[in-house]
Amino acid sequence: MVERVRRSWFLAFVFAVMAVLSPAASASMSGIDHLADNLSVTDFWVNGTGGFQAGQGGRSAPGPALPEKWHPGLTVHVAWDVRDWQRDKGSRHEADVPVDPYTEDGDLWVHFLANGTVRVVVSNMGPRSPIYPGPHDPIPDKNPWDMYPPRIDWRSWNERGKDIAIGKQVCAAAPDPGACTDALWEKQIDDQRTDARRYLPRCARIKTRYGYEECETQAEESMRAARLARRCQLAPDLAECAEHKAEPDASKPIPTAGIAR
Repeated sequence: MVERVRRSWFLAFVFAVMAVLSPAASASMSGIDHLADNLSVTDFWVNGTGGFQAGQGGRSAPGPALPEKWHPGLTVHVAWDVRDWQRDKGSRHEADVPVDPYTEDGDLWVHFLANGTVRVVVSNMGPRSPIYPGPHDPIPDKNPWDMYPPRIDWRSWNERGKDIAIGKQVCAAAPDPGACTDALWEKQIDDQRTDARRYLPRCARIKTRYGYEECETQAEESMRAARLARRCQLAPDLAECAEHKAEPDASKPIPTAGIAR
């Protein structure tokens, strides 16, 4: 009986010590992107735990465990990837970041500030609350995909097949047909990025779903017409070239509903 009591007290003591020393349970974690409109934090990690893409704070993921009570010197290791949409470049960054003092458990807010630094805040209040203890720097409402479309291939499989066939014909007499077709292919991708950056930025300011989808459809039609015009320059005998109409005017009115002014 005495031994059983001793064992019970010992187990209770062990659990009490573990409760004091163990970190708090993982809370939700969100990334806040304060960077310029041509930059975005595409992925980030805190102490190895992934937080996905940073944005306006609406998306959250389970965060790493932190102590229940803040103490001086408390830091976390933050790694993040930044995409420069304007220059089609990416970069990786890492830093040991001090955690702002907190008095109670809360969600983890990771701010990627415009000057390139990072600030980590634990709070039950969100960044849009007037009593939020973290930074109140502007949180841009941006759409870099439309403002600075990346260098990608917008063509359908059917279009690609036609362009490959045309490229082989155009480069058949070149000293190095393979290098010629490769260079032509790369030029076609560059031309598509030029098209996208001409037509898509109009859609970035449209906030309503219907207005955005209609604008995007018009932009894709204009880009498709531009590709056809270039294809017909290389192979004017194509059947579709005989029916080719003038490229849609880029100044064609677009839906204005939902555009931020």
